[in-house]
Amino acid sequence: MKYLKKGKKKMSELDIIRMIQSIHNEVLDQVVQFITMLGESAVILSVILCIYWGYNKKFGEYIGYSYFTSCLLNNWIKNIFKAERPIGKEGIRSLRTQTATGYSFPSGHTQGASSTYFAIGIFLKKRSIRWGSLLLILLVAISRLYLGVHYPRDVIVGLLLGIIVATITYYLYERTENKQFLYLATLIVFIPGIFMTSIDFSKSIGTFIGFALGTTIEKRYIQFQENTTLVIKILRCLIGILVILSLKHVFKEILGEIRNATFIIYSSISFIGFGIYPLFFKGKGQEKK
Repeated sequence: MKYLKKGKKKMSELDIIRMIQSIHNEVLDQVVQFITMLGESAVILSVILCIYWGYNKKFGEYIGYSYFTSCLLNNWIKNIFKAERPIGKEGIRSLRTQTATGYSFPSGHTQGASSTYFAIGIFLKKRSIRWGSLLLILLVAISRLYLGVHYPRDVIVGLLLGIIVATITYYLYERTENKQFLYLATLIVFIPGIFMTSIDFSKSIGTFIGFALGTTIEKRYIQFQENTTLVIKILRCLIGILVILSLKHVFKEILGEIRNATFIIYSSISFIGFGIYPLFFKGKGQEKK
């Protein structure tokens, strides 16, 4: 408990990280790394697409709007403050650093989890789910400190921004009939960010554009139904996630050295997920309302 007693000296953010890490062990390391994965883009995108493909299209579209908007805001702020991470600081052990890309403030994992899981609670309008989502967000936030890849201020601001984005985007989504106009207006707000030399921002804006175009195509030309059998819904998700992950790997292999490859890769897989893959739902197993 030495970190709790610093005399008259104020406890620093690094001291807080060291205090949290003082309880580490191999089993806890694995558990915390699993928890932090719940805030990673691959997992969150999979959750959003499975909701969109197999549960409720409107629900999935709103969660996608909340998360992708949050990513744009997060990377915008990161490139303004350009804050360094605690990685390499004295007494700090950092794990899973391969997913700790870009700058430190605010935490992308925490904000992404917050804007996704809190949005789920907002949409479903169930107190138990909302409290459960808050607990999950807090666990992701703490995991970033335990892993030594963020400062406390990073996760606190990330958590708050995610909740704010989820709330505002829900208000806008529910009150804007023309969703394409809404997405275009949102995109225009962040367009100046294209002048930032940030791979993470290119990823975010590419994913948002792919989402906006994909949902537009689906509404105009596909209009798949969610009311099919549970087996079909599960197959949609399993096959879809496999296709998206495979395409991401193939695109990276083909376009890895091309300028703006990140933008092309993420706009493509997002567009395919929301606008092209649903074409295959129009065949056998599609029930009419």
